[in-house]
Amino acid sequence: MYCMPTNSRFLSVLIVIIIFFLPINSIAGVQDDFFWAIDRDNLSQAAELIKKGASPDVPNAEGYTPLMVAAKTGNLSLTQFLIDAGAKLNIRNRLGETAIMLASYHGQTEMVKQLYIKGAEIDHNGWNPLIYAAFGGHLDVIQLLLSSGADINSITDNGSTALMMAARGGHLKAVSLLLNSGANPEIKNEHGDNALVWAEKYDHQEVAGFIRNFIQSK
Repeated sequence: MYCMPTNSRFLSVLIVIIIFFLPINSIAGVQDDFFWAIDRDNLSQAAELIKKGASPDVPNAEGYTPLMVAAKTGNLSLTQFLIDAGAKLNIRNRLGETAIMLASYHGQTEMVKQLYIKGAEIDHNGWNPLIYAAFGGHLDVIQLLLSSGADINSITDNGSTALMMAARGGHLKAVSLLLNSGANPEIKNEHGDNALVWAEKYDHQEVAGFIRNFIQSK
C-alpha cells in the first residue's frame, strides 16, 4: 500500500489550514480598516470596505457599534451613511444601550430625531431614551421624545423613572417639564424612594422644594 511521505502529509495539512483561516483573517482586516475609516470620517473608503465584506454592525473593542459611536458624537452624515449601509438601529451594547439612548444621554437632539424617524425604538421596558435624556437634563430631547409618544412614567428594572433621574441630577427645568407633562411624582423605586427623596438625597434643595410644592398643589 502506498503511504504519503510524512513531509507531504504535513504540507497538505498546512495548506488546508491556510485556506481555512485566510478568509477569516482577511475579513477581520477589512473590519479593522472599516473602523479606521469611520474614525476618520472617511466615508468613501468605508463604502469600499463594506463592498469587501465589512459589517456596519460589528462592535469595536469597547462594545460600541459604528452607529453608537456616531450617535454619541452627533455625526449625522456618518449616521445616515451607516443606516443606508444597513446598520441595525436597535442593537444593544453590553450595558443594554442602543444608539438612540446614547444620543439622548449626550443631548444630541438632531441625532435622536434622525434615528427615531428611521425607526429606532424609544418606548420599551427598562432604561430607555427618555430616562437617559432626563438624567442629563436635556430639555429639547425630552420634549422631542415626549411628543413622539415616549411613556413619561416608564420605569427601569429597579423602578427608576425619568423624573427621578432629573431630580437626582438637579435639573430643575427638566423636572418642571416632566411634572407639567404628566410625570407621576409618587412613583417609588425598589428602595421605596420617589423623585422628592432623590432630590433631597443628592442635596438639590431647589428641586426638592419645587417637587414638594407641586405635590401640595394637587
